Formats: sequence, structure tokens, C-alpha cells
Amino acid sequence: MSKRSETVSRRAVVMGASIAGLVAARVLADHFDEVILVERDLLPTGAESRKGAPQGQHLHALLQRGEQLFEQLFPGIGATLIGGGGIRVDFSRDLAWHHFGAWKARFASGVDMLAMTRPFFEAEVRRRVLALPQVRCLDDHDILGLLASADRTRVTGVQVRPRHAGGVESSLSADLVVDATGRGSATPKWLEALGYAPPAEELVTVHVGYATRTFRRVEPSTLPWKALYILGAGANERRIGAMFPIEGDRWIVVLAGMLRDYPPAELSAFREFARGLPVDDLHRALATMEPLDDGATYRFPANLRHRYERMPRHPAGLVALGDALCSFNPIYGQGMTTAALVALQLGACLGERGLADLPARFFRRAARVIDVPWAMSTLEDFRCPEVTGARPPGFAMIAGLLGRVHRATCRDQDVALHFLRAMHMVGSPATLLRPDLLARALLRGGPHAPVPALAADDPVPAA
Repeated sequence: MSKRSETVSRRAVVMGASIAGLVAARVLADHFDEVILVERDLLPTGAESRKGAPQGQHLHALLQRGEQLFEQLFPGIGATLIGGGGIRVDFSRDLAWHHFGAWKARFASGVDMLAMTRPFFEAEVRRRVLALPQVRCLDDHDILGLLASADRTRVTGVQVRPRHAGGVESSLSADLVVDATGRGSATPKWLEALGYAPPAEELVTVHVGYATRTFRRVEPSTLPWKALYILGAGANERRIGAMFPIEGDRWIVVLAGMLRDYPPAELSAFREFARGLPVDDLHRALATMEPLDDGATYRFPANLRHRYERMPRHPAGLVALGDALCSFNPIYGQGMTTAALVALQLGACLGERGLADLPARFFRRAARVIDVPWAMSTLEDFRCPEVTGARPPGFAMIAGLLGRVHRATCRDQDVALHFLRAMHMVGSPATLLRPDLLARALLRGGPHAPVPALAADDPVPAA
């Protein structure tokens, strides 16, 4: 994606230097002479957490499709991340995953992810974006509102002000404004102030809480896995636990609970919360691990989707992406990959017809991209009866079939492989409904006998 577009315009402004904002800036650099990132935080120079991304201290997953997209946008980034300490984890061979009362099959799937912290990943993406000659950054700036033409049919820029004492408000003109400010985006209310009906919202309320701590990682590990993932299923098992290796010879351990079953960060209470997981493997591992920090907590109230594609009319020169467009339950790790997919759709729209009718074209295409991960995540959330939101028609039947698929992944490697490919967005979820796979899921996806905890000397495939 290094070739300059023939549909170059003068200036684009990206509100927010999140992962979504950085990816948007990378894509826009192929279509604009100048791209300005405006960010509220004073951005760190290295891999440090920042106030505007409180979720950044918690476990993040770059799905396999996401890694492919970032490699396309930033050639060689995978090797750089691994060279800096990122660790590749095969999602079957290396990961012990307990779900629906059993351990999923362990085999070399070729479906993997890079395990690392969000600040480490974001710092490398940011370094590469800011090295582009078309891109500059105004960090430590507040965005006060949109600028619009006299007839309010076009957004013409943003009003900004430095956050330091004595900062002077100024206007920043733009041919295109991109909102990547996250789920707290003010764009809906700004649109309403301009006389537009704001986008309808879709809400699936989950009230997920996280607690995350890092621990010293000693190699070679005596554990029978490289990473661990434990999920409950149904109304009585709402806790989640995960443990992954990250850069700096550390483990990152996250505990989560749905429906306000919020885990604590304090060490003894953190360990005790892990005792409530469906199996005790994470609890046993935590008992011997050396903590490296005091932990951090984060709460996520609801999946939130802004239906911009359904607006009857749009002002020209304004689009939104990332969490400002759709914010997923972070349990499923789809956010960064979906943000990159949507940003590439923005680039495709610009390449085809430039700015002409861009918002309507882009939002329609973005909606089609989001439909699949949105359905996958909310269907899982809806398994808990107390989760509120509009369940899709035929939910009970679909949930039943997917439950069979989940259980079959513990016994059938072929079903497991197709499930992993769909989860990592490199394969279509529709393949799971292929007659041969569905028959195997129905045959092999019945209830399982209780599965004992893993022991350190249990045989597992070689890493």
C-alpha cells in the first residue's frame, strides 16, 4: 500500500490517535497530501500506558486476520514485534482452552496470534505512522467541535485547543474528518447540533469487569501449555480467566466477570477470584507466580453499535470508525482487527470515487464488515439470559447449534480448525454450517463428561 492514489486531496484530520486512528491515518496517507492526527493525550515516546486508553493495560489479542492486515499496512511489523519480545501462540497447539465443560482439542492448527501488550503494539504502529511524510500529530489537544459550511451540508474541519495553560483555540480545516475517538465519541451530538438525525444505537448490555496483573515468567516453563484460556458457559459460569506470555519475560493474567461479577486487583483477592473459574488450573498456576505490579481494573458496560449507515442523510466530509463506530465486548478480541478492516474499506472508497458521496458509501461497506464479528460476539453474550438487547430471530436454534460446535471442537480437529479460522476472521463462520461439518458437530457435540485439571506432566504436542 505504498503507491500514492490518483485521488489525492489536500488535508484529512483524524480525531484520536488510538489504534483505529493510527490505522486510519496510514490509509489516508495514500489519498491526502496531509494527514493530521489530533489526540487529547500527550503521547508517550515508547511502550507506555496512557490515560485515554485505560483498556490498554489489559490483555489484547491481535487475531490472525489482524496480523495479516497490519503486515499489509506496515510491511515487516510482525518480525519487528517478535524481535522486541512478542510471542507467537498457536491457538490450538500452544493454548489450553477450556470451554463448555471440556478442553478443546490440541493440535498444530496454523491459526495463531501475537501475544504482547497493547502499549508495545501501539508504540510500534504509532512510530511507523508518524514516520510517514504526510502525517503529523497534534497531541495534548482537545477537540471542541466540528466546523461546517454555512448551509451545514459539509463538515469543513474541527475546532481545537491545546490542553496546556494558556492554550489558544484555533480552527483546523480539512477536506475529510475521521472520528476515531472511541466509544465516548461526541459525533452523534455534534451531528444533531448541525440539524441531522443522529445514528440509531444498538446496545447489548453485558457489564463485564476486568482485573489484570503481570507476573514474572521463568523459562523453560513447567506448565503444560504456552497460554491458558478458561471460559464459562451459560448463566451459572460467568467468569473468564486467561494467561498469556508477553514481552519482557512476563505473563499477563486477566480475570473477568460478566453481569457485574467484577474481579478485584488486590493479589490475594485476585487469586481467590480465580478459584471460581470452571477449572482450577489458573488458580493453581497463580499460587506460585511472582507478581510484578499492583494490577489494574477496567469495566465495560455494553456492546455499542452506531448505525450510521441507516441515517437518512449525511454531511459530506465526515466519517467514523473504530470504537466510535462499533465497540465490541473485549472478551472476544475482535476490536483491532475489525478497525483495520474498516479502515481499509475507507481507503477502497476513496480510491474508487474520492470524496464524492463518501459517507454513505463508506458506512454501508463498514456495516457489512462489522455484521460478522458483531453477530459472533453478541450471540455468545446472549447465552446469559440476563444480557439485554435485541436477540436475533431464531436465536435459540442458532445458539443450540453453536453450542454443539463448541463441544465438538473438543473432540474433532476438523471442526475445531474451522471454528478457529472463523474466530480469527480468516475463514467464514458460514463454513461451520456446511452440511458435513454440521453433521459432525451434531454427532460429536453432545454433553461431555467432567474433564480433570491439567497436570504439568500431561502429554501435549510439542511447541
